[in-house]
Amino acid sequence: MRAIASRNCGSGALLIWTAIATAGSPARSEPPLPPVRPPPSELQTPDNRAPPIAVGACLAELRANHVEAEAVASPPASLADCGVADPVRLTAIRLANGATLDLPGRPVLDCAFAGTFAAFARDLVAPLGAATLGAPVVALETGPGYECRGRNRIAGAKTSAHGEGVAIDVSAILFADRRRVVVAHQADAQEILFVRTMRRAACGWFSTVLGPGSDPAHADHIHLDVLRHGASDNYRICD
Repeated sequence: MRAIASRNCGSGALLIWTAIATAGSPARSEPPLPPVRPPPSELQTPDNRAPPIAVGACLAELRANHVEAEAVASPPASLADCGVADPVRLTAIRLANGATLDLPGRPVLDCAFAGTFAAFARDLVAPLGAATLGAPVVALETGPGYECRGRNRIAGAKTSAHGEGVAIDVSAILFADRRRVVVAHQADAQEILFVRTMRRAACGWFSTVLGPGSDPAHADHIHLDVLRHGASDNYRICD
């Protein structure tokens, strides 16, 4: 597992579009570098968030950013340290071109984390997919978001970030041409480049990015969360 040290954030939009433009060029052996991560003070984590806001205000912000979501009751917690601060169910994201990116898994997430994931899907995944594979992204297949369980589903392990609603798993990306790009296995070089670049660029939004090759528990999906790591809280795990 490889830890990526924190760096000061420059122009995020420029770096993101640099990655997208590079992805549209002929296949390379290595994908372009992801955008620089935000400074630690900007991380939306359970231990270091912006001042708490009512879920209604958070929902209003999501909707202002064209994210379809609804407040839901606090989900059940079978472990003492499970719980979601402001639970919402995420259903769809309107893209910059007016199209809609559907989330058929209807994941339940902490509202602030839902905003982070929506921005990642809208600003990176959708334009990168269109530039690399030549068709619009129409849906992301995800897990349920919130799950009260131990990490890697190991009984007695530390509670997973899923247990706080600040993690989501992406298993496939669906395109308007009916193509379904699966995280576990890609069909050609362009699909490989797309998934590899998306995974590396995710470190511009999330503090943990795990997927196939990280360990057996992540062999068929990309795991994204915003938990803090180590004594300094100043690095991300990108593997």
